[in-house]
Amino acid sequence: MSNPERITKLILWPVLILTGMAVAGQNVDFKTSSFKDQKEELKKVIEKIETADQWMEKGLTALLKDEGHSYSFILARDLYLEANAFNPSNAELNYKIGKCIIHTSEKTASVPYFEKAIELDPGVSHEAFLLLAKAYKYDYRFDEAAQILTGLKSRLGGKYLELFSPLIKKELEECSNAMQFIANPSRVWLDKLPEINTVSDDYSAGITADESMMVLNSRREGSTGGAKNDNDEWFADIYVSTKTERGWTEPKKIGEALNSDVDDEAVALSPDGQMMFLARDNTGNLDLYKSELRGQNWSSPVELAPHRINSEYNESGASFSADGIKIFFVSDNPYANRGGADLYFSGRINTRHVEEWGNASTVGKEVNTPYNEGSVFIHPDGNTLFFSSQGFNSMGGYDIFKCTRLPGRWSEPVNLGYPVNTPYDEKYISVSASGKHGYVSSNRKEDSEGGYDIFRVTFLGPEKPMTVDREDQLISSITRGMRDSRLEAPVEIEANHLTVLRGHIFDEFTREPVEAEIEIVDNVKNEIITTLASNSTSGKFLISLPAGINYGIAIKAEGYLFYSENFDLPAMSDYQLLTKDIFLQNICIGCKIILRNIFFDTGKFTLKPESNPELERLFKLMNDVPRLKVEISGHTDNVGGDEANRLLSENRAKAVVTYLTGRGIDPGRITFRGYGPSQPVASNETAAGKQLNRRTEFKIVEN
Repeated sequence: MSNPERITKLILWPVLILTGMAVAGQNVDFKTSSFKDQKEELKKVIEKIETADQWMEKGLTALLKDEGHSYSFILARDLYLEANAFNPSNAELNYKIGKCIIHTSEKTASVPYFEKAIELDPGVSHEAFLLLAKAYKYDYRFDEAAQILTGLKSRLGGKYLELFSPLIKKELEECSNAMQFIANPSRVWLDKLPEINTVSDDYSAGITADESMMVLNSRREGSTGGAKNDNDEWFADIYVSTKTERGWTEPKKIGEALNSDVDDEAVALSPDGQMMFLARDNTGNLDLYKSELRGQNWSSPVELAPHRINSEYNESGASFSADGIKIFFVSDNPYANRGGADLYFSGRINTRHVEEWGNASTVGKEVNTPYNEGSVFIHPDGNTLFFSSQGFNSMGGYDIFKCTRLPGRWSEPVNLGYPVNTPYDEKYISVSASGKHGYVSSNRKEDSEGGYDIFRVTFLGPEKPMTVDREDQLISSITRGMRDSRLEAPVEIEANHLTVLRGHIFDEFTREPVEAEIEIVDNVKNEIITTLASNSTSGKFLISLPAGINYGIAIKAEGYLFYSENFDLPAMSDYQLLTKDIFLQNICIGCKIILRNIFFDTGKFTLKPESNPELERLFKLMNDVPRLKVEISGHTDNVGGDEANRLLSENRAKAVVTYLTGRGIDPGRITFRGYGPSQPVASNETAAGKQLNRRTEFKIVEN
């Protein structure tokens, strides 16, 4: 029978069943009357089927709990196949084989068993038609799946209609979504990352904001403890990889403090790579834990906020906000829950020294659905939320969605489309600060090493219009002719209005790394946004600064003068990655620092309110080290007369001294001078150089 004829027949079976016109095929039951001369063999086969039924029931129970289930179905499948070798013409057995296979990684291999089950006995089960349609969907045969589903729905009645209608509706919607997305693919490119993936599950890649480091979970052979779980998988370990000019390095186990003899899973990496959230079993349910990178070693995980974030239910995924004061996480806690697992968030009550979290709240009805939400990632820009969900306009299983923050709510989620999403599960994502790359975990069959794999997504953005230059037109037309059809549909990729500052902090004299506190301040609001620290072994730091704020950054370490930087980032400023090594000076005679967060209006010497955080840091230094005597100096560029500039710079230095003495610092400890344009630190030939020359300095004259 040809494939079109087979499909037509299968489509008509639901109609024929309910009109009494269906005629079963040569269905052979497992009865002694069918196997008179093979009674002993039949007895053994029936025992195998009964054992297989138990394994399938165990797999279905695990499936309902969203736990590992494939091994139970594989064991059941193998026993059913042994029985099928004895009697290949039993509809129920073929149906059971298909039902097992569709819940393994070889989903499409279930098709011939479902088809045969229905041909042998079209009344074997309504579910057989539903699962056959799902198998067609996994095989990208969406039209055939939709026809099977439509035929089934048209003839259901009573309790069966009530039971199956929601399932059929969801499957039909997923088929329709899949056909639309595949017909209009997103402008992205996918890389398989063979250096990262293995034949085992590799999943949940977390990256630093600058995309220099990745942590991932893997069930590859050689796990810590060398044991397997009930699903016949190696227990998961956490691995780390770093990015080089040649690509990602081979993943290595992250360390003994984080990997144990059972499952260890990292669910989030902070943008600077210095903190990590983990999901661990805690007396029967998953809870979130936190670990910090101290030098070269990760600390032992500590449970995160019992009764506020962690609950008696499962908390299975999480993400840091860039400022470290919010956590977005996944929980099946029924409080305000729309169904399944939903997305929640919590905020730090004290953002500086005491880690205390507020009560959790749901992210909102715009994001949560009656289906499962599987993972969450808040982009370093603080305004873009990526998450996986079985709801919305999914192509099937979990798809990746994104939405943006609006006043008081989140925007309507947008499906990232094909080929990011498929009819399989795309369950985890993290995105670089630049927005150029995303790292998606998928168990799709095509292009897979096996199980879940990690794919790098390159977002290409809207296609550029053709230029008027004829040579460019020729090159453009040639390029279009060679381009893969997956790249044709334009998709809007928003610019990430974000600055990433990274580098190292060193002692200026010894050039040794320094562990320093980094304080980030909103200069306009005079509020500390957050504090973080450089790594104690490497001195490395990374700061994500979403646009729209005038930032003051102060770097402080015991025994050193503080260092300050200013980043005034307009709301729509473009993404930029800045690398800067910072050298801290000891508190010594002659040492000086530039006060980069002291502000005056052009041509004036009245301190602006945005200067207060810097002035307070200066006051604290003078107050903490009472033996210090200092000179405050003012400097200008070369615009205007020398004498006018000298007087302006002197008055600006005096304004700083007046503030300090007004706060109680002995006037005998502070002098001030105005140098005008006489001591430039950069060329006055450029606007950037002039800006550097307009400065206020602090110099130690006695200690």
